[in-house]
Amino acid sequence: MLNAALSLLLCCTGLIYSQCNYAADDLKNGNTWQAIAPASYPMQRKWVSSNKHPWRMVGRINLAGRGHCSATLVSANQVLTSAHCLWNSNTEKWFPAQYITFVAGAEKDDFQGLSNSTDYTIAPGFDPRKLNTAELIKHDWALLTLNKPLGNQLGYLPLTDKEHIASGQKVFQAGYRADRPYVLTVEDNCSIAETYANRSVFRTSCNTLGGDSGGPILIKHNNQWRLTGIHRGRTDNNQSLAVSIENFRAFITTD
Repeated sequence: MLNAALSLLLCCTGLIYSQCNYAADDLKNGNTWQAIAPASYPMQRKWVSSNKHPWRMVGRINLAGRGHCSATLVSANQVLTSAHCLWNSNTEKWFPAQYITFVAGAEKDDFQGLSNSTDYTIAPGFDPRKLNTAELIKHDWALLTLNKPLGNQLGYLPLTDKEHIASGQKVFQAGYRADRPYVLTVEDNCSIAETYANRSVFRTSCNTLGGDSGGPILIKHNNQWRLTGIHRGRTDNNQSLAVSIENFRAFITTD
């Protein structure tokens, strides 16, 4: 069980193969922003090119004009995000699938792929009314089915082995965070700090904000990018809490 002192907070805004590059290889010119950024802005988050591998596989989930979360292609027509992103707390109902759009490689007015969802699967055991219960963290994931197989064009992220979900493992945190919601930013100098519940949940040293929910946490192993989990929430010092791939591995179909 996670320590209650982690003080979980939600991070969803609104209702709110190729070439393998390091994050530093894909940096955009963000000097203007960083010159005027508030002192609280974490400069370790860098703007990356969303048309490059693997960043073109990451995108925004747009929720019927009610906000956004981050998400990742994990098969030809499946996108992984946080379950709490799909819950409309105003109406106490799930957002209809047909009003949810995945924009792959979103970057300002540009994007690499666009598809509406036709359906989605919420993790068994997830309760949207008990978002702060530590035992439910591992259930906070959802798989959207797209009406276009964007993964055939853009690629999709394979899952890592369980052995790499371990303290000290270097990770890359990516997402469309609230302070820069229309460009993808990545922190490339953080690591897994601690694992819980047989590696079904882990905490990283990455810094996060709203909008990061559902965003991928990646590793690079043997020159290949792999998915270790998705961002679910943050601790009281803004470190990321993640749902590991062990919770949804069996639900992803890559054939």
